[in-house]
Amino acid sequence: MSDAPQVQAIALVWYHEKNYDQLKAMFEDGDNLPRTFLQWQDKAEQGRKKFSREGKKVIKAYIDPETFPKWCAANGHRIDAAGRTAFANAEAYRVFMKM
Repeated sequence: MSDAPQVQAIALVWYHEKNYDQLKAMFEDGDNLPRTFLQWQDKAEQGRKKFSREGKKVIKAYIDPETFPKWCAANGHRIDAAGRTAFANAEAYRVFMKM
């Protein structure tokens, strides 16, 4: 048994303000997201801070309107919450493996 501490990481979907409206319109379930970027950002920051306080490494997975649909198509996902979660998890794994 190893005495090395285990690092817990969590992936969070993240957006750039300039892309938010375009992405929201693109997502099949975009009407479920907060109406404005600032509303989304406030909620997302609350979640990020909560996970950080719990000692988890938070990895922000930025979704880009040009590459995300292509990633979804290549990986068999729809452009919805499940696709965003799968993308975030794949991105977290990629980042975590570089650590």
